[in-house]
Amino acid sequence: MIKKFFLVFFSLMTFSLFCQEVITSLVSDACLLNSNQHKSLSKASLNLPFFDDFSNNSSTVNFFLWEQSSVRVNRCYAINPPSLGVATFDGLNENGLARDFSSINSSDPSDTLLSKKINLNGINTAFFMFYFQGKGLGESPENQDRLVLEFLQDTIWVQKWFSDGQSMQEFEKVVVLIDSSHYLVNDFQFRFRNYATVSGNFDHWHIDYLKIDELLSASDTSSLNDVSFVYNSPSFLKRYSQMPWNHFLNNESIELKDSINIFLRNNNASINVDFQYNVFENDNQIFHYPLIGVSRNVSVLDYDSIGNYSFSNPPIDIQSNVFNSFQLDSASFLIQYIIGTSNSDKKINDTLIHEQNFYSNFAYDDGTAESAYGININGAKLAYEFKLNRPDTLRAIQMYFPQMLDSVSNIPFKLTIWDDISGQGNVIYQQNVFPVHTPDGSYHTYYLDSLFQLVGTFYIGWEQTTNELLNIGLDMNNVANSYMFYNIGSGWEMSSYLGSWMIRPVLSMDDILSDVTINNITYKIYPNPAKHHLFIKTTLNNNIISVYSSQGNFTKRIEVNSGLSNIDISEFSSGIYFIEILNSNGISYQKIIIQ
Repeated sequence: MIKKFFLVFFSLMTFSLFCQEVITSLVSDACLLNSNQHKSLSKASLNLPFFDDFSNNSSTVNFFLWEQSSVRVNRCYAINPPSLGVATFDGLNENGLARDFSSINSSDPSDTLLSKKINLNGINTAFFMFYFQGKGLGESPENQDRLVLEFLQDTIWVQKWFSDGQSMQEFEKVVVLIDSSHYLVNDFQFRFRNYATVSGNFDHWHIDYLKIDELLSASDTSSLNDVSFVYNSPSFLKRYSQMPWNHFLNNESIELKDSINIFLRNNNASINVDFQYNVFENDNQIFHYPLIGVSRNVSVLDYDSIGNYSFSNPPIDIQSNVFNSFQLDSASFLIQYIIGTSNSDKKINDTLIHEQNFYSNFAYDDGTAESAYGININGAKLAYEFKLNRPDTLRAIQMYFPQMLDSVSNIPFKLTIWDDISGQGNVIYQQNVFPVHTPDGSYHTYYLDSLFQLVGTFYIGWEQTTNELLNIGLDMNNVANSYMFYNIGSGWEMSSYLGSWMIRPVLSMDDILSDVTINNITYKIYPNPAKHHLFIKTTLNNNIISVYSSQGNFTKRIEVNSGLSNIDISEFSSGIYFIEILNSNGISYQKIIIQ
């Protein structure tokens, strides 16, 4: 069979003839690039029960349980998981990068999830139970792709279960009995492996709710006896995932949802569940739901009866004062959801955390891309709608372009702002820029070379200069299609692909970057304006200094430690540049002028 690498490439050529909007699978996973995925150093055996439902709020597994892992723990790729979070197998390595772009096989060994040693000595029979799903919201494994479970027998791995590639909407339960003396030892180990196209983020498998324990009765494998959250919690905002604080203040009734919906799944447990949520600002609790009492009691029937439980009648109310704060320019709130269940219920999946941020940008997306979106027609336009509650100044536009098979960093596009898109659209700003790939998942910031105020509704996006796919990141867990438009010459149409583009406008009445030297507690940059040399004095080690042109094009990068560093800028042409300083304090920017 033709390798998927070539199928994707051929498909893109085919799309250029017959299609307009194109969704492309990613070739890397930004969540794993800086995750410090590693092998466990501890060799001590674990005792029963062995349990993991991957509900830890991290992209990596719990290395108290696992000796080796290259999977991604996530809450965005599975459909109706038994509990919050799954372990996902794909064609990427432990660093979130394609294993081999040049592989000629369509199904090679890829991810491994290897347990630590488990003590099964003295047990007559144990059971191995888990749930699995092919595809979910990811990319479907093909028939020749495979998910495999293996047990270690002496020094040989023995296959005990497998599934050929399939697309699944529900998780299936698997139970494997462990009754052989080969495995009832004090150093039992198992591993999951998948076989996939290893040239990208392809062929997804998800596993959840894995348990090994002594088999005492049939009920041990027939009932999980657990109630869990299912997905991440939604934004409290009607329209955005986040927005500037000064556009939210005094507009709470317009911007806040009346209620939110949280999904619970009852896996054969007691139907009696208590629910509450608390809102914190700077570790101080400022709001509690319900308004009266500690919690709200609900009856959550079993998943086999009703599916996921939904707080719809009555819903979870949101009060207008839920984000009561004295902040003037920005604010951040932590929302803690808690369910109270029976004592026998697993508690690790009974708490859900959500951050509601109000900074200087508007966003529809959650900051994580599951796919890439592009248009393959020269001259095509893409426009994203935003609405202001007060006049404000647009300072910059943030975009996330994931690194794909073919880099398009040398292909210019026209960064465009419209105040109206009726007809062909009324352009109020346009600037030639290039895609900047940030494989670590961070947004690239395009600073505008002229600033102006906006009022009411405006649109940001681009006009293409070629028929190449620019591939903006697409968040498939937050749907903003009613604000996403494209135009291939025959008028504006709403995007047909569910999700949200990873494009964010940055607005502020105040300057984001100063035209003069900033005296920061960790660094100082001078002189400004500069001519031949630029000096950076910093008090922190491990600083990554990047220089960008006013069009957002990368020009130079160096690494410096504490003290005074001299940067040669004599090769730079005159103009405005932006210095990006990345260190343990985060990312800072300063605008400089080179004469």
